Amino acid sequence: MAVLPGTILPGSSRQEPPSWPRSPEISERQRVTWPFDARQTSGHIPGGKQDTQPVVEIAVSKVGGAFPAFGGDWYDRIHVIPSTIDLGNLVSPVERVLEVWNARFSSATLTGIDATGDDGLLLSGQPAPPLGFGPLQSRLYTFAASTRGAPVIDATYTFRFADGTAALLVVTGRRVVVFGMRPDWSEGVTERLAWLTEVLEAHDGTEQRVRLRRMPRRSFEYAFLIEGRATRLLEHLLFGWGARVYCLPVWSDVTVLASGLPAGATSITVQDAANADYHAGGLVVLWLSDIRHEAVEILDVSGDVLTLKLPLGSAWPAGTRVYPARLVRLEGEVKVDRPTDTLGRGRCRFQVEDLTAPPAVDFGPAYQGYRVFDWPPNRALDPEDTWARKLAVIDNRTGLPVFDDESGKPKIGRRLEWLLTDRPQVTAFRGWLSARAGRANPCWLPTFESDIHVTRTVAATDAGLVVENTGYARLINADPIRRDLAIVTTSGTFYRRVTGANEISEDEELISLDTALGVTLEPSQFLRVSWLELSRLDQDAVEIHWETDRIARVLLATRTLPS
Repeated sequence: MAVLPGTILPGSSRQEPPSWPRSPEISERQRVTWPFDARQTSGHIPGGKQDTQPVVEIAVSKVGGAFPAFGGDWYDRIHVIPSTIDLGNLVSPVERVLEVWNARFSSATLTGIDATGDDGLLLSGQPAPPLGFGPLQSRLYTFAASTRGAPVIDATYTFRFADGTAALLVVTGRRVVVFGMRPDWSEGVTERLAWLTEVLEAHDGTEQRVRLRRMPRRSFEYAFLIEGRATRLLEHLLFGWGARVYCLPVWSDVTVLASGLPAGATSITVQDAANADYHAGGLVVLWLSDIRHEAVEILDVSGDVLTLKLPLGSAWPAGTRVYPARLVRLEGEVKVDRPTDTLGRGRCRFQVEDLTAPPAVDFGPAYQGYRVFDWPPNRALDPEDTWARKLAVIDNRTGLPVFDDESGKPKIGRRLEWLLTDRPQVTAFRGWLSARAGRANPCWLPTFESDIHVTRTVAATDAGLVVENTGYARLINADPIRRDLAIVTTSGTFYRRVTGANEISEDEELISLDTALGVTLEPSQFLRVSWLELSRLDQDAVEIHWETDRIARVLLATRTLPS
């Protein structure tokens, strides 16, 4: 009897074809999967697909590009709406609402918000990152700007997401209100620098000085005379802006534009920028009148070219005055006299807010560990000397008081004035003042007087001077306060230390020096021999009185120290 394949006979067990996989006896390598790949087996399986690859196909080269469309530009990215905020001139607190939208069809996670230039700005309204955004989800933020902060607003907020994408918000504006009433130059402008020093004086008169301010406080004071519209503007400034921060031109540092500047200009060429108050991050004011002016921030100073952080908002003609500027506050009250119904005359004093460390430049010859300041003072104002003692007075009010000269040394004070006739001189003198830091740091200062008269010829090898007898050997004799000399001759200036003195006669005495002068000099060749004193300023506040934009006067009080 013929038996059909696959038929199970009675009493017999089922027999499977050898090619059928049996799990788990058949390995994964031998398992036939679908779709079938003939390369997975070593033999032929009836009914399976045959491997007919590769097949040679005709290649067609095509060139194309993506065509802009609304969907591609608007979706699949993060939007900040609006992406730029121009606050203009900020005169009161401002709030704006902005939207951050995940315009993608998948979720996104905000990992951080990086902010630069956000002084006086606040972004709020949502929880702090990390913060999830669902597909096509938007969140509203509140942006607030106060009137306190940097004068020029140029802020950037970067919203960073976990997948590396970012969205930007740019905020611009100005908090600048210019106090543009120029000074009455008949009275000049006073600039004041004020350091702070703690002086601890010992019983014997020696001192320990501690500098308490890293940089000096700075202020300006001047009188003004205005009329008409400027008078009314001043009243509104004092009423509406009051004790807030003003932008004040540094009136002594003026440049006049030789040619006009168009609106949108990003640089200004000035004169002698090295000797003016320009600096990167500072302000510059273009001034045409008490009413018309503009303040912009300086990005960089290169030579006499100022690169601006933001372009000019207005065009400025040739003849416009350009000033560096400082952020200031009005000190105390402002009194304005009204001679007529349109005139205003007053005086104002401003305290500088944006202080910068002035460069300290200590120049002059080096002598005994300090520099010698050898600029002769202006004798149009008589120099004034004061002599005092460190006296302790015991007075029981019933008898004569008892005096104790504690240090046994005089306290010598001097008052000297310098006339500075050009801007490089003013810059150098300001650097010297910065090196002094008020009362903190001493220097050598000649008396600039003819203190000693030489009576005999001095040979090149002589380590002494024969001079007119004025009692030096008897009363002082190389005391540490008075033992150094500035010797000005036709052959140059010499600085020497006195080591001793002896009387020769009633008319002459011999002053011994630590080193010979090295040249032979006749008495007539000695132009001036002055005492050289180790001195410090006897004031922490110094005033520079500007007579014009180039000429200034400085009056200083000094105090002599033991050397």
